[in-house]
Amino acid sequence: MSSFEFYERNEEAGKVFNRVMTNFTLAVIPAIVEAYDFSGVKQLVDIAGGHGLLLTGILKANSQAQGTLFDLPFVLDSAGELLEKEGVLHRVELASGDFFQSVPAGADAYMMKHIIHDWDDESSIKILRNIHSAINENGKVLIIEMVVPEGNEPHPAKVLDILMLLMEGGKERTKDEYGKLLEASGFRLTNVISTKSPYSVIEGERAG
Repeated sequence: MSSFEFYERNEEAGKVFNRVMTNFTLAVIPAIVEAYDFSGVKQLVDIAGGHGLLLTGILKANSQAQGTLFDLPFVLDSAGELLEKEGVLHRVELASGDFFQSVPAGADAYMMKHIIHDWDDESSIKILRNIHSAINENGKVLIIEMVVPEGNEPHPAKVLDILMLLMEGGKERTKDEYGKLLEASGFRLTNVISTKSPYSVIEGERAG
């Protein structure tokens, strides 16, 4: 079975994994909130957003926004406590499901952090096409990942690329590769915004 199936079937291991993902996110929230302008976002869906820590950070910095936290049921079971502690539970809808089937409809921004790199191109396109089917006409898709730079200089994305190959068959991608992925999914690449962390915000909008 895949590691994600293992975490779903083994509750304690799944809890450890989700806590680790939350701690990774904690380190990069300020950089993402500072780098990307969320002021025009009214409804933000965090796809596979875990316990909602990144969503929480964005909502606290953008009082006009409402959020939807979308993940598997066993993950969302532990999310309410964090959202309530951070004072944003009343602004967040919890929605469970499988992003290979569908995602919540009607939002103007869909965000994925450390999700697309888990999957090969075919699987990633399937996820992105489901977002394309759900997103508002002028909506944005925001992929938050490390972008592999050109050349042979060392970079954390290149180390992570090997790890993803071994773990899930996923991969890190260059700017051009993200552009092709978005194009194949009905989007066009509009911007790649660097942050003060190793992560970038890869922004796409509907091409049709």
